[in-house]
Amino acid sequence: MAEAQSQEDSTNEEEAEQPPTTTPAQSQEALPGAETETTLSSESNVTSIETSVNAEVKILPIIHSGESQIVETQLHEGSAHEEEAETQPSAPASRQQDPFAGLEKAFTFVRQKGGSVLMQCNYCLPVIKNVSSAVNSATNLRKHLEKAHPEKLGASENAGKGKKRGFFEELLDEDDDPPSIKMLKQQQQQQATLERWGSGKEQITQKILDRKIMDFIVDETLPLHTVDRPSFVGLVRLGLPKCLTIMCSKTLRDSIEKRAASMRERLLRRLGAVEHVATTADCWTYGKRRFLGVTAHWINPTTLEREFGALACKRLKGRPTYEALATTLCKVYKKYKIHSKVVCTTTDNGFNFVKAFRFFETKEPADAADSSTDDNVDDESDSDSDEDNDHRHEEEETDDEEMEVEFVPISEMLNAGNKAKDDTEDSGDFGLPPHQQCASHTLNLVATQEVQAMVTDSSSNSPLGLFRKHFCSLMGKCSKLWSKQEQSEQIAEYIHKQYGVYLMVPDKTRWHSTFEALKQLNELLSSMPLKLDTVMDQCSLARITTAESLVLQEYTEVMGPLAQALDILQQDNGMFMGYLLPTLYNLDRKLQSLEKEPSRYTYCLPLLKGIRKALRKRFAHIWEDKKLLLAACLHPRFKVDWLESAQNSHTNRCMMETLLKAEIRGTVEEAGDRSSEKDPEGASLEDEFFNIPPREKTPAEEDSVDEEVTRYLRSPSREVSLLHAFPRVMQSFLQYNTGMPSSAAIEQLFSTGSKVMTVKRHSLSDELFEQLVLLRQNRAVF
Repeated sequence: MAEAQSQEDSTNEEEAEQPPTTTPAQSQEALPGAETETTLSSESNVTSIETSVNAEVKILPIIHSGESQIVETQLHEGSAHEEEAETQPSAPASRQQDPFAGLEKAFTFVRQKGGSVLMQCNYCLPVIKNVSSAVNSATNLRKHLEKAHPEKLGASENAGKGKKRGFFEELLDEDDDPPSIKMLKQQQQQQATLERWGSGKEQITQKILDRKIMDFIVDETLPLHTVDRPSFVGLVRLGLPKCLTIMCSKTLRDSIEKRAASMRERLLRRLGAVEHVATTADCWTYGKRRFLGVTAHWINPTTLEREFGALACKRLKGRPTYEALATTLCKVYKKYKIHSKVVCTTTDNGFNFVKAFRFFETKEPADAADSSTDDNVDDESDSDSDEDNDHRHEEEETDDEEMEVEFVPISEMLNAGNKAKDDTEDSGDFGLPPHQQCASHTLNLVATQEVQAMVTDSSSNSPLGLFRKHFCSLMGKCSKLWSKQEQSEQIAEYIHKQYGVYLMVPDKTRWHSTFEALKQLNELLSSMPLKLDTVMDQCSLARITTAESLVLQEYTEVMGPLAQALDILQQDNGMFMGYLLPTLYNLDRKLQSLEKEPSRYTYCLPLLKGIRKALRKRFAHIWEDKKLLLAACLHPRFKVDWLESAQNSHTNRCMMETLLKAEIRGTVEEAGDRSSEKDPEGASLEDEFFNIPPREKTPAEEDSVDEEVTRYLRSPSREVSLLHAFPRVMQSFLQYNTGMPSSAAIEQLFSTGSKVMTVKRHSLSDELFEQLVLLRQNRAVF
């Protein structure tokens, strides 16, 4: 057995070509797991020793005291190279001072080529500065620091004293990776630069960082204390130089106040550059807080495009009475210096808004003569708009009665009188601009309250009896179907599998969304009736009957023109007051054309007649409004051509052309009077001394105005840009079309407010809350 083992060992030695052996003492010094052989190339600046039969040099790394040491051993099998072997150290060699020690923070390794390395200076960032140096010398690097960053040189030298192992040498130890891995590491290292900011060439300053953080907090409506969270700070600090700091919530609050003030100044400059401004206003309640929102809208005289800005989101303390609304509106107008520029304020049909403008509106003499008639119409229409109007009115009367019998000291009466006087002076004597009721809100009332009233008042034997029966049953089934899809994920997926889409779930506060949901359901029922039955069975609901299906079809056809009118009036861009009357007249015309075909309807003909009657009643005070007629004719899309479709209008095409010419002549004369008022008083005295009579307008000038109006009306173009060719017409267009027919813009302001006013934000002051809402609402404008 021993002989066999000996033979096997000798065979292995021959196959290995007599590998060198180590002494027992040397083998004990090598720890388990350490490499037994390491060959260093000439690029690593270590001389490799070729092995021979007589003697070989092996480099054994030894793990000792946490550092890697190199032990060189010699194996003697002959005496041919004894002198050479004696020159090699037999004890562990001590490491020399690393030339790059202390420069870790100053330079970043880029690449190595032969005996030189390329280093990037960290102190020169964002400018990329590469310095070339020898592998075993850092002279060039220190010279660069001495020349470009002398204040950093001392710190680098102190940090490198006594350090034996530098960062560059550690990089060399990892040089055993394949070329593909090296390239990947280099690419990852290059991608770790500041290219994530903009184009990568933008220099990051503290001002830019603060602005980006503020934009993020405001746009995403996040709590201010987000900037204090360690996770947020750690995320933002990635890739940033240490000299930049993340602002705290207190600094963010101060920055928001400064930006809000700057935004207000820019808004003031824009409003100061236009002559006519329109506003929208509405009240909003969140919890126990009430706010008054105000937005401004104007037409850019250069581009003739609609522009807007959010002016206020004021906290209303106490009940939102008509006096409080009027006072707050006047203060907002005075703050932005637009009190004399507002052509109208558009609100909903709320009782307090209507009453505020009724009492404090600054009426023109012509309007004041007809105030009694308008008030009666407004009372009738407004009484149906809010459910609690009568209740609130009784509360106000009760409060007045209690105040009559209450004894108040004379000092309090004097103080109250002085305060009321100050408030009156600050608000400009409570002079409010003309009031424009929101047309979209009125159309919603026609589609909801008027229809509900007709259905409720109808009996089983009335013309609406069958419609009421089937329509109520249909809405009950649809509501349950929508709820099933919202509550069950399985039902939702089943519906999507059957139709390829999900059912639209309406918002109960918006009739238009309910109509769109019913319209979608009618289309699915018409195209795939069997699938709808399957869906109803899957939801364990009663199927939609044939009568209910017919009611759904007729309802969507009758209410379709009204929904289309709402879409037009609620446009975000390109909406002018001139759209109102053409929209209403054509809506009435479409309903009239449907009414002329009674055979088409089995259930909804009484509904159609009732809707048309309610429409005429709700808008009775504006069908022949002179300003609205002029606004429509001054818009290039309509001119006077739309009057042909207004069959019920008492104003024909010829009358409107005459009215339009007279109005533009008056506007031109008024502009001339305003320019003459700017002349000094000395000019009139000199005219009197020299006996110079005042200049009267010549017939040729009047003819030029009429000619311009005629050319405008005959122009085939329907674009708003056409007005640039008719300056007198454009001046009147800006005056009559600046107003807004709908207050839909104010809903966006309150949508922003609801996002800002979260549970975590109840500690916000009223001023800071308003600043956050306005900054986010105006972010796309300023």
